[in-house]
Amino acid sequence: MIQLPTICGHDTGLRGSTLQVMGISVEEGEWAIVGGTGQFAMANGVIYKKFHEQRSDGNIIELTVHAFCPVLNGSPSLLTKLGPWGGSGGSDKDIVEAPRRLESITVSSGLIVDSIKFSYVDQAGQKHTGGPWGGSGGNQNTIVLGASEFVKEVSGTHGIFDKDQHHIITSLKFITNVKAYGPFGEAKGTPFTIPAEKNSSIVGFFGRSGIYLDALGVYVSNSS
Repeated sequence: MIQLPTICGHDTGLRGSTLQVMGISVEEGEWAIVGGTGQFAMANGVIYKKFHEQRSDGNIIELTVHAFCPVLNGSPSLLTKLGPWGGSGGSDKDIVEAPRRLESITVSSGLIVDSIKFSYVDQAGQKHTGGPWGGSGGNQNTIVLGASEFVKEVSGTHGIFDKDQHHIITSLKFITNVKAYGPFGEAKGTPFTIPAEKNSSIVGFFGRSGIYLDALGVYVSNSS
């Protein structure tokens, strides 16, 4: 068996998905597609291999993929990015693998939200950590989500803080299908609310940060 990484560009919904193929590891011939992970869990078909170019750092092989992959109920779905809300300071922060569900959220806060860190499972079932994004201050609070618990809404405030007029996230609150967590920080500034639609859940975050958590956005997955 040979496992091929996703070869469909940078579509966020396909990151982490792989094709599983069977065949002889030679430069020309065929591989049978016998399954995969993530979006390609039910894939089947054939890959035709053809020698393309000889180079000093290794030969280039041309692959022609003919595959069929049904989408079943419960299969991973494409993601939607909403936001971010907050200021424009700091630098962009994002995750690499497409998330499927959140497992935990850690917020450090005091007068403001100092930082956020979270763990999640990707579309291929692998665990990852995002963050911490922000500074090192504040008191740490960790939310560990139950096996059937999911985040359905994130809300908070953003506004100006300190003498340097940083525009940052000042408070955060998380609502799951079980309970509400927070608010963390002090609710001062402009309020925002990010609800997930019916049959959807918030499965990850992105944003901006430097010495503070400047802005925060969410990944929403439709599980229908």
